[in-house]
Amino acid sequence: MLMVLLEIFLWLCIFIFCFNYFLYPLIIIALSKVLTDKHLDNIDELYTLPKVSLIIAAYNEEKVIRGKIENSLKLLYPEDKFEIIVVSDGSNDETHNIVRSYSDYNVISLHDNERNGKSAALNRGVEISTGEIIVFSDANNDFSENAITKLIQHFSDETVGAVTGAKHIYDGDDRESAQGDGLYWKYESAIKKAESHLGSITSGDGEIFAVRKSLFKPINKNLINDDASITFDIVKSGYRVLYEPEAGSYEDASIDLIDDFHVKVRMTAGGYQTIKHEFNYLFPPKSTFSIQFICHKVLRWLAPHFLLVIFILSLLLSSNNFYLLLFLAQIIFYSIALYGWKNRKLNNLPSYIYITMYFTLMNTALFYGFLRHLKGNQKVQWRKAER
Repeated sequence: MLMVLLEIFLWLCIFIFCFNYFLYPLIIIALSKVLTDKHLDNIDELYTLPKVSLIIAAYNEEKVIRGKIENSLKLLYPEDKFEIIVVSDGSNDETHNIVRSYSDYNVISLHDNERNGKSAALNRGVEISTGEIIVFSDANNDFSENAITKLIQHFSDETVGAVTGAKHIYDGDDRESAQGDGLYWKYESAIKKAESHLGSITSGDGEIFAVRKSLFKPINKNLINDDASITFDIVKSGYRVLYEPEAGSYEDASIDLIDDFHVKVRMTAGGYQTIKHEFNYLFPPKSTFSIQFICHKVLRWLAPHFLLVIFILSLLLSSNNFYLLLFLAQIIFYSIALYGWKNRKLNNLPSYIYITMYFTLMNTALFYGFLRHLKGNQKVQWRKAER
């Protein structure tokens, strides 16, 4: 009887894991192809362009902030309806002085010696902004020239509360995570496009996220994932959060995969923090958005738990030849991942080895993020990746 229960639990874990990574994306993509989204009919081409405030949180970004400002000044949007606000709280390098040198170009510098985290910085930026639409961004990414106009067009539909753009990773052989990050964001883009068509995406991306200022609520400065907090606030207020794939955000991947690992750890710890903060809205699900968030985000963060259980149970059931083969297949998979990790500096590492290694590393990061959340006392400051 015990063995039967173990088999049932094993197959349940396999199903949930496969559902999150494969079935859920296939289902929502298929639904998005057959169901009509009336939003596109509500876009008014004669929509009077609102004033936009671009808010950039920058901590010790002297290496990239000039390029970010130059990129922002070249965006295709009326100058008299566009302002740039850079919040460099806590920075002790030249970031603040570089930003101040652009004061003649409608670039506003906010700087305080105390570092209180990104959420607090964004709140400060919104507080002094004069735009009807707020666009949040990071210091280390570039926007496509038409990014602002592509984001703003959706706000002619009054049911839309926020719009996020598409994240792209620059190719680069000198950056270990470029291949893995690039594939991951292409995969996420397909899911977000379908979710947007069906209602709302499950979370905006903080590096390119446009929000109606009238709907913005100050972010709890103790929360890690500011973009998730904003998304929940808008959806719970009855508005949609959409995805615009033609509004591009471009950035370099982390030079070292260790940096990428720590980013995923932090985001996952923030994800569990979001679950705790929004628990009553998610369980039981209060909306289609809640269901999608569970299927897309919650199950993804739980993926390493399922992988661990699958590994252990297949070993315990290995007296059966099928489960023995399943266990050996996992040993081979993780051995390939380990080989890829030890040889990750090689530029010609085969894709199947790199992807296996990247998948294993990122799921390890997800599990580590869970452990970090259990410890409590989350730090809201980023561990900065090497630029």
